Amino acid sequence: MATVQTSNRQDNIDIMKEIFPVELGLEINKTLKDKSGLTPFFQRSGRRFFEYLFNYRFHKHFFNMMDPPKATVSLMRELVNTNHYFDNELFHILFKAFVYAEARFIQNYIPQNSHEERLTGHLISEYSSALGIVKKTFQQKSLELYNENLSLDFYYADLSSNKREKTTGADFGIMFHINLPDYPTEVRTAIFQAKKFKSNAVIDIAQCNTLKNYGEEGAYYCFYDMTTEGTSSPLVLHANQISLPSDKTQKTKSYSRDEFFANWDGGIPLSIFLVFNMLSGDNKKYYKTYSNIWQAKGYFDQKENRESNPSKLLIVSVGGLTGGGQDLRELSQLYNFPNSEE
Repeated sequence: MATVQTSNRQDNIDIMKEIFPVELGLEINKTLKDKSGLTPFFQRSGRRFFEYLFNYRFHKHFFNMMDPPKATVSLMRELVNTNHYFDNELFHILFKAFVYAEARFIQNYIPQNSHEERLTGHLISEYSSALGIVKKTFQQKSLELYNENLSLDFYYADLSSNKREKTTGADFGIMFHINLPDYPTEVRTAIFQAKKFKSNAVIDIAQCNTLKNYGEEGAYYCFYDMTTEGTSSPLVLHANQISLPSDKTQKTKSYSRDEFFANWDGGIPLSIFLVFNMLSGDNKKYYKTYSNIWQAKGYFDQKENRESNPSKLLIVSVGGLTGGGQDLRELSQLYNFPNSEE
């Protein structure tokens, strides 16, 4: 009997290795062990995040009977290891991919202390790589949930390589095309200005105003934590949450870490923002929404605001393009890049 149990356990391990060519859990666990990645956020705001979850998803009468967990790091581990808190099991797969990508980003690129644009390129590349890792798992789970072999399509467009230089505005954009059988077909977008910080971050006032005007409800700052110990995942803050000085002659303002990240939604990990704010629910205060991908492309490619257009764009189709009425066979067809010059 023991031999049979051992054999079955090994079969399960082999199946998991086949589903995940890279063991995502090992990379994520490294950040848990050294208290980096998601850990700083949950140590600071985990209880508030729990309250947000239950206020958002359950009737308040039911919530009042709940006892939010004191061990908020345990809540973080539950988010990573179970799908209990997610609208859809497919979203949990995407969440793990994003957390894994952020772990890789923290371990491999933050120590190099590159400038924001280069760090952003590394981050989006890691997201793309992680989505490729879970693509097969996504398809298998979609077959289990919907009896359909849905696709997870994604495309990283490096628009800076197309000689699109900018002076102000956003560093990168993210577009989600949601095409699942039990969800309305919709495209959701947001833009981000990347900013490095340690104990303080310096905001360019003109740049912030441009970001707010250009991005509207979909405009965010994404802060890269450059501390060497307990490095946080990239943290997202809505541009409208930044209070600018009234003195019009002032060009920059320095903000402390506590000023930015006092509330649970003041600097939340990008992976959490992407899944719980952009993918889950229907709260349009977090993003711009469009009926098709071509319309959404216009948000990132405004001719009247060329200096504000993001230099990098990650496009993710959750469910794939088939049957979505998008007049598009592949995401790469959105952009035509010129041939390389000698």
